[in-house]
Amino acid sequence: MQRDVRLEIGVVTKSSEGTFENTNGSDMDDTVDWCHVRESIKVIILAMAQIELSLTDGEHNVTSLGALFTDMAEHLGEVNDFLSTQSNTPVLVMAHSTILVDKVNEGVVAFQFYDRISQRLQHVIMGLALMEEVLNSKERRISPEAWQKLQDRIQDSYSLDCERKMFELLLKGTPVSEVLEQYKEEHQKTTEDDIELF
Repeated sequence: MQRDVRLEIGVVTKSSEGTFENTNGSDMDDTVDWCHVRESIKVIILAMAQIELSLTDGEHNVTSLGALFTDMAEHLGEVNDFLSTQSNTPVLVMAHSTILVDKVNEGVVAFQFYDRISQRLQHVIMGLALMEEVLNSKERRISPEAWQKLQDRIQDSYSLDCERKMFELLLKGTPVSEVLEQYKEEHQKTTEDDIELF
């Protein structure tokens, strides 16, 4: 006969305020099959390692490419300066050279966005690490205060207003798809002057 596990164990749920509540008695820790928790922790650690490795590999490649594009922009700028001083430089050549410089500079700016991606992935790693710490403690994993503290630490780590807003909307129960769509509408038109490096 299949048992209703929900009747036998306590459930930690999220309230309308975004905090976590233990909806069962203090016997939760004595009845839950903590094997599931341990296996969940292993998956969390694996995810952290995979993200960290991706960041390490990506940082090396992106840094090299970024430096290459920066050098190209500097050399092209010098070529343009020289061509602009020559009276016999064809107008079309000068125009194409200027466009090329602009395109290379756009590439340099695009590489700078990797800093933002890297920062966000570091936030993911930190959040997973904090959750792993909570789940590893029998007392903290059923403590509403521990989960609230985890939320606060994650929110405090954000340096961009858009990240804080996304965090608040998700905790209020807004669908992920809706939150992401709202973010795209508000922030996808970022220009070079609006880049936030951190």
